[in-house]
Amino acid sequence: MFEICSDIDRMVNVMKISDITCHSIFKISFRDCLGVKNGPSHGEAIITETGPCLVEMNCRAHGGDGSWRPLAKALTGGYSQVEATADAVLEPEKFERLPDKHPSPFKASGLEVILVSFSRGKVKEMPGYEVFKKLPSFLSLETGVRVGTEVDYTIDLNTGIGSVMLMHPDDEVIKKDTEFIRYMETFNGIFTYETKLENLKRPRGDAVMVEQYANEKEILSPLKSGKPPRPHRRVFSSDGPMLIRHMSNDRPELRGPLVKRMTTVDASNEVAVIVDPYSTGCCIAEEILKRGYKVMALWTKDFSAEMKTHVPLSVGKLTYMAEVTESQTVADTMTAVYKAAGQYRVVACIAGGEAGVDLADALSERMELRTNGTAIPNKRDKKLQQELIAARGMRAVRQAGGAKFEEVEEFLKTEPYPIVLKPVESAGSDGVKLCHTFEEAKDHFEVLMKSQMVNGGACPSVLCQEFLRGKEYVVDHVSRDGIHKTVMVWVYDKRQCNGSPVSFIALGAAFLAFAL
Repeated sequence: MFEICSDIDRMVNVMKISDITCHSIFKISFRDCLGVKNGPSHGEAIITETGPCLVEMNCRAHGGDGSWRPLAKALTGGYSQVEATADAVLEPEKFERLPDKHPSPFKASGLEVILVSFSRGKVKEMPGYEVFKKLPSFLSLETGVRVGTEVDYTIDLNTGIGSVMLMHPDDEVIKKDTEFIRYMETFNGIFTYETKLENLKRPRGDAVMVEQYANEKEILSPLKSGKPPRPHRRVFSSDGPMLIRHMSNDRPELRGPLVKRMTTVDASNEVAVIVDPYSTGCCIAEEILKRGYKVMALWTKDFSAEMKTHVPLSVGKLTYMAEVTESQTVADTMTAVYKAAGQYRVVACIAGGEAGVDLADALSERMELRTNGTAIPNKRDKKLQQELIAARGMRAVRQAGGAKFEEVEEFLKTEPYPIVLKPVESAGSDGVKLCHTFEEAKDHFEVLMKSQMVNGGACPSVLCQEFLRGKEYVVDHVSRDGIHKTVMVWVYDKRQCNGSPVSFIALGAAFLAFAL
């Protein structure tokens, strides 16, 4: 079902790779290709039959509201990417003391179990959640389901019903708890519904994702029927409910008090600017505040109002010294930041999320702070990333992209299916879809070009890529002046659910993310 490796070398042996490792892939992409020299990063690679292939590099911290942070700290013995980012940005002596890679073996074992639903209905009670909290390895539960929520069959990440974080010194305990959770899912032991009980039928994924057509022929061959396909029911995760996190009440040692750390500088007179602080970016903001620094929130001009309130419950209320909105030019934005800072000295400018990467690079360069610069003007561009990787002679993803369908049409006609379609500047899994036919790909291309990105703004263009088969790894780094330190490595376990095919990256209907 899954495997847990104790260190990178074991992972490499398991995958039978002797010439290049995930570490070298990411460090080459950092140093030679993407120009990432400072701050946190979150990269993904798949070990294919022809060798490791970089999927994408996100020049910001690991997302997911930082729910993995307690687990990461337990695995390493006290630090995660959040703490390491504050070290790299503000306190270099602490960054220097961090190991080049995480401890091996780890101090504990753990994983995140994404919960799936094999039934539908209006939730009356949630007894399964209370049972999960009593598991020996339970750490936390994150879910968007409340009493009264309409639950549907799970066919992707957006239709999942929550995730359970497990941690325990004994791997066998985690395996048993995971098997128990999966058993609870199979007989619908998580919820009781107000609606009439029904058979736990497992429909085809396309029947759930797309609004019902007149018959199966229309689903498989809509053009032959003469009736155009209806739009997809859901594209972006922002359509889903707000998340609620229930923390364990029996693990007080994991929820220590917020204590300001001693620093070697007069932090109270200094301010760090975080561009679009949401999700894990809020965790970084909180960590910097704990160290005595001021924090200024800088919002990009197209950033959605809803995402500005996306603060993890584990963080609580954040008090920024000021909130500034991006101006028309970088120079004007710098002036606004300095004006808001007043008597305080601006000492850092970093991205708090995917949408803030480009502005953080441009502004930090203009302000002559530690920066990744603008030599590569748009590090969020997934198409550009692959072109840079290929130019260095590394295995790259076959792809085509553009704002007009004619620019990708030939690729969609010649590339073997399935094919992955996603916004060229996608954040997380928003808009990502695995398409199995030319007609399906064309339909999704048009949907994306008419859609708004989850963080705000229109989709600039669509990227079509080959579907990579193999084990997928995620490597979290933190860098300072070109020194890259691996703070955690994770692996995805993806599988089919309710007839929906295995999806790309984070779209797997049921996957586990756990440390190697």
